[in-house]
Amino acid sequence: MAWWAKLIGGAAGYAIAGPAGGIIGLALGAVADGAIDDDPTKGIPVLDIESRFIEDDFGRFVQLFFQREVPNGAVIVALLHDGRGRPLRAVDAFADKGNFVSHRAIERGKSEFYVPFSALRYRRPGVYTLMVTVLFMAPGADQPTTLGHKTFDFVLPPPSSWSRVAFLEPLMGLCLAILRADGGSSQRGEKIVQTFFTESFELSRSQRSKLKTLMKSEPSGDLQSFSQAVVRRMPALKPMDILALLTEVARCDGMPTRETRRRIKEIAIYLGIPENRWTEVERKLDLQTKIADPWEMLGIDRTATMADIKKAYRTKLSGLHPDKVARMDPEIQDLARTRTVELREAYETVLEQAQ
Repeated sequence: MAWWAKLIGGAAGYAIAGPAGGIIGLALGAVADGAIDDDPTKGIPVLDIESRFIEDDFGRFVQLFFQREVPNGAVIVALLHDGRGRPLRAVDAFADKGNFVSHRAIERGKSEFYVPFSALRYRRPGVYTLMVTVLFMAPGADQPTTLGHKTFDFVLPPPSSWSRVAFLEPLMGLCLAILRADGGSSQRGEKIVQTFFTESFELSRSQRSKLKTLMKSEPSGDLQSFSQAVVRRMPALKPMDILALLTEVARCDGMPTRETRRRIKEIAIYLGIPENRWTEVERKLDLQTKIADPWEMLGIDRTATMADIKKAYRTKLSGLHPDKVARMDPEIQDLARTRTVELREAYETVLEQAQ
């Protein structure tokens, strides 16, 4: 499917956001190895960086604000150390050579990343050290330059067990909200979502079972909380990639309904897309309604009464009932589903203007 190439590319690096160009490949090992030296920051200037930590029930969102200008293309490499200067271990999705690491580009004087507590391997709660190193690869250079560093106290809660499905729950919450926008669900849509999560995030057999359970449950949150959590936990996923996934889910049974499109728009705003850009985004996602004349689709004129409108809708809809097309070719069944949604759209549009 069209959205898979984009989404899998972002999802594969959802934990540490993927390398920022060639600079990480050259420098990450040196920074990580330096973490076990007696003084890995010797001779490196201390940068003026302010931090902001935002916690949720799964981890901590870290925002770093640089008080002095940094060159375009600079990145941060963040490591966690214990009281003896040893790097903390982490699950593979958040580790390099077994040690926790996060690397992100610095954009407009700010860099952000997420630390899921349960992905870390440590024995006891307490104060640990977050070391942030800023690297820059000059054009034509073979090796990156270390611009500076800064350390922060980083309090960790009691250790807990890692669950990839729990980490993905906000993104799943958005998918389920779209699947169930009209009160029901879709087996076809559930299969699309399940396949995406299983293959994109390489879920183990036990995690797949937990995923199925999650998909059958009622999401514990709203669109705003889910959207904010996805932005914080998965900085590699761009808003348009997330919306592309949700749009594909919405199309699982044909043209998305009005309520489904309304929810996608609401999520887009929560993801940081300004409302005045929605028309442009809607066009890119191909979500705009294709109905030129809703009265013509229903087979009525513009002077029809409310009773005429409802009767025309029921008549048109009866011929598309799933029982009547169940034995027809899959293409005909798909067309019937699409036409059902279009009729509903036309019906709602006409009702609004008739009132």
